[in-house]
Amino acid sequence: MNRIMFFCPLLLLILACGKEGPPTDKDPAAQPSVTSVAQSESVPVSNEKESTHMTAQHHRWDGFYFFDIGMGSIIVIYEGKYYNFERKDFRSFYKDFEYDIAFDLNEEGYIPIVRKYFLNRKDEIDSKETILFDTQPIADNGQTTGLQCRGYAYQRVPNFGAYIDLISATKADLIQDIKNNSAYQDDAIIQQALKDPDFIQKSRMTEAPLRHQTLEFWELVVHIIKANQSQ
Repeated sequence: MNRIMFFCPLLLLILACGKEGPPTDKDPAAQPSVTSVAQSESVPVSNEKESTHMTAQHHRWDGFYFFDIGMGSIIVIYEGKYYNFERKDFRSFYKDFEYDIAFDLNEEGYIPIVRKYFLNRKDEIDSKETILFDTQPIADNGQTTGLQCRGYAYQRVPNFGAYIDLISATKADLIQDIKNNSAYQDDAIIQQALKDPDFIQKSRMTEAPLRHQTLEFWELVVHIIKANQSQ
């Protein structure tokens, strides 16, 4: 009798242990904790926030900036790059220099230009680290309306049609160039492209090689039309 009383609790303990198996879906131990989820996703979440911050910084200054008809110089800031264009005539221009810029203004309020790309004597693209503090955003109610650069105030141009007006070029000539060099003959479609606020991206002007390719105005507008039709 004493032996039976001794083995009963032991048997119950063995049976209880034998029922333990892998945790079920309802078992709290099987559910990932908040800490484990945060640890497993910490890197991508952090990178996403950093990328968003950088993009937001650049978008504040993104734009097409023009000084006057005589100077012919154009500044374009787009996705962390600073481009300098020179107008060749009243129907084209070319990319003269390209720069990398930092994400935040320096203490004096200038856009830090940190690397310059140029063509060397061998006609090859070269680059060098450089610090240029000569470009300062002009803001109104939190919006960048222009750039102060080398003593000149560059105004922000909202679309390519407005630029044509500023340089006193004739839109009729540009429209005729588009019709002569492309399949697009509808004035309404061309006018819509000239007023497109996303003309920097759609025209693909920043993709031009340094000084090697003249950007014809009609060609840029055709790129905008194609981009609009593919949407």
